[in-house]
Amino acid sequence: MVIGIIGAGIAGLTAGRLLANAGHDVTIFEKSRGFGGRMATRYAGDDLELKLDHGVSYFSANSPEFQQFTAELLEKKIIKLWGNDFKFWDGEKLIDRNPNQQDRATFTATDGMNSIGKYLSRWVDVKNSERVGGLTHIGENRRKKRSWMINLQSRETFGADAVIIATPAPQAYGILNTTTDEVSTLKMIRDIDEVFYNPSYSLMLGYGNSEIPDWDGIHCKNSSIRFISNEASKHDGDKDCRLVVHSTDVFARKHRHSDEETVKKALLSELSEIAGGWTVTPEWSQLHFWRFSQSAKSLKRPYFEMEIEETPLALIGDYFEGSDIDAAYRSGYKLANHWIEKYKGWE
Repeated sequence: MVIGIIGAGIAGLTAGRLLANAGHDVTIFEKSRGFGGRMATRYAGDDLELKLDHGVSYFSANSPEFQQFTAELLEKKIIKLWGNDFKFWDGEKLIDRNPNQQDRATFTATDGMNSIGKYLSRWVDVKNSERVGGLTHIGENRRKKRSWMINLQSRETFGADAVIIATPAPQAYGILNTTTDEVSTLKMIRDIDEVFYNPSYSLMLGYGNSEIPDWDGIHCKNSSIRFISNEASKHDGDKDCRLVVHSTDVFARKHRHSDEETVKKALLSELSEIAGGWTVTPEWSQLHFWRFSQSAKSLKRPYFEMEIEETPLALIGDYFEGSDIDAAYRSGYKLANHWIEKYKGWE
């Protein structure tokens, strides 16, 4: 079966890997140049040797499916335990530990979070910098043509027997809307229309050879800052001090249309109050806006499948049964295994 997947985040890459290993012909279309979605890494410095995880700083593994994958990544030394020294800002003072913090293992990547997406991409053909404009439903008689046509904004097309949309819900909504005249996707559209996301700013900061803080990160309360990540603490022997400041969704919405310098100045002012005055004058800074930082409402199912067996179409992502990387992986994993069994022997 020829399968086209839209989106090279963790959900899409996971589904692609499993389906390709089961013998299906899988191609993934990704609008950006990288892999992994919010498992993103920015490169900085004179030789671009400095890595900053400006999407997801760390993660935990709760489900059996994701725990198994985490063990695989640990064995291959792609990730490691990290986050044993998280501080907590209560709005007035910095304390050693968040009183509400759960005792569970947290992990980060040893060579940038995007290395996890790169690892998963080894099993599939990923077309980067390819934006999908919509879908065309060809029909159920697959002996003549593929059931689906993926329409790329480059004006090229890709024929597929099955399609998986592994993008944030609002983007999936837009793609599905292009098919409503040809096939009934209205139930899918109605359900995912209820999903919405919290935005966030990520401010990446470099301080050169300044002394590296002795903490891994700081969770914040009563602040415009949600989390501060000490990126240098992720890499043994790293001498360049750098931080990533993640804003709250309230701050991001308030400053969505503010100019970049206003956003930077506001976050640096709060950062200096939390971590110390030395942080207010970085050697360099970069700002990134995450429109779909984290789903604020999820659907109570692992995936969403259009129930026409001859023209398979499904939605997966972190907005199914959760809002984190574990949910994204689990969604892609469960759909892939469902399709492997359901379409066994497809010719």
